[in-house]
Amino acid sequence: MPLPEQWASAEDFATLFQYIWYRDFPIGGGPRAVGALRSDWTIHTGLVVRSIADFIGLWARFESGQRTDAVLRSGEGDEVAVEWKWDGVWGQNELQKLKNYKVWSRNKGSKRLLRYAVLITYTHTPNIEKVKEHVLAEWQGAPWPLLLILIDVEESNKFTSGKEFKELNMSLFDTVGQKNLRTAPAFPWSVESSRWRVLSPEY
Repeated sequence: MPLPEQWASAEDFATLFQYIWYRDFPIGGGPRAVGALRSDWTIHTGLVVRSIADFIGLWARFESGQRTDAVLRSGEGDEVAVEWKWDGVWGQNELQKLKNYKVWSRNKGSKRLLRYAVLITYTHTPNIEKVKEHVLAEWQGAPWPLLLILIDVEESNKFTSGKEFKELNMSLFDTVGQKNLRTAPAFPWSVESSRWRVLSPEY
């Protein structure tokens, strides 16, 4: 039997990503925070994706099939393919990998589709709209929707990664076009009145 129709929607994934992103955050607030290298963010993103799979009752398979970063799989087959990329969307093939993903199904004769694909990536703050326009053009004719989780950054020597994260920007791309789902602070201590902000040494 397939998953319920409304189960594990792109909106669900976006909501869970936002809140789980703040858990076990690789860096803390305060002057010259340490430990925020590219590899830390790659691992952190993978842990967030695995936690989302656990919450929605799916298996997370990493570097699966066509070496997609992750696929979330039900008892029937692949449901969600996920890629994350530090270098953004320019000159990369992640969009095409997600668009042309070959879905595994327990029923070999099935022509099942993904529920949606997910791309998690970064861009400089002034380029947010340019990235969305690029993704919208690249995603034309895709067989399933795309959830874009775009983390905008500014150059900074405050963090060892050389980048200061600003916001999580989440948008859904489908046959209708683009829909902005939600925006949230990328750093937990930037959430007003939260425990993270109250306890941050910066405030």
